[in-house]
Amino acid sequence: MLSILIPIYNFDVRAFVKQLSDQAQQLSVETEIICLDDLSEPAFKKLNADLSTIPLVKYIESETNLGRSTVRNKLAELSSYEHLLYLDCDGECVNDDYLQQYIAQIQDYDVIYGGRIYQEFRPVDDNLHFHWYCGTAREEILVEVRSANPYKTFMTNNFLIRKAVYDQVKMDESIVGYGHEDTFFAIELKAKGFKIKHIDNPIKHIGIETTEVFLEKSENGVKNLAFLMHEQKVDDSIKLVRYYHLATKFALMPLVRAFIKFRLTAIKQNFHSSTPNLLWFDLWKLVKLDEYLKD
Repeated sequence: MLSILIPIYNFDVRAFVKQLSDQAQQLSVETEIICLDDLSEPAFKKLNADLSTIPLVKYIESETNLGRSTVRNKLAELSSYEHLLYLDCDGECVNDDYLQQYIAQIQDYDVIYGGRIYQEFRPVDDNLHFHWYCGTAREEILVEVRSANPYKTFMTNNFLIRKAVYDQVKMDESIVGYGHEDTFFAIELKAKGFKIKHIDNPIKHIGIETTEVFLEKSENGVKNLAFLMHEQKVDDSIKLVRYYHLATKFALMPLVRAFIKFRLTAIKQNFHSSTPNLLWFDLWKLVKLDEYLKD
């Protein structure tokens, strides 16, 4: 009845999968856990090979790097049951009844999103602070707020979807690398008339990355957004797209570019500080978006 689907890339997912397996064995429905490694480094594949010894788990290694969208589509093809629970590999259950909360909602739905949280206190390692700060400020969203904007606040780290729905939407495999595959997935769900229900059933995001890696992934996300704009697949419902159109309309982009260029060293230093300026981060992304749109 329930297929738990986890794409793996360069992360030790054993503890997380063990949590899920322990909970799944207490359910009254048939459950499988499929873990698909997307060509991780050998050290991680060696660690995660132990997954095959955990009850209910099927561990598979891809011979090629499929990418974030294709690997999720492949997992749907491998699944046996009519309800698909997609999880990022760098998560952790915070509730002992996490799976049961989804099972309780399983009778009448298209898509259910449970939410995301981060650790309560800032990381000891200062170089992890920026990712944690952005995550807590932008991604920890109360269920009441998410429910008021169900498509805009959807993310792919923790969602339940009927297989019949997923087969009609799927992840867009033209979106390469990190960033905005969830944005377009939500847009497609809305366009096809499928509803997203939000509940308070979060997964803790424990894969916090260094400032350099987080900025690199953020830039790739902006690159993907520029691609979606070129393809006319997104509109002003996306905040950064809306800001870009406003800045262009009022001829503000030259000023934004000049500010970022002049202050770039100070801005990068700020991203490494204890009080990052998220407005500067948004302006930095706005300039990157302008660059990719003009390539």
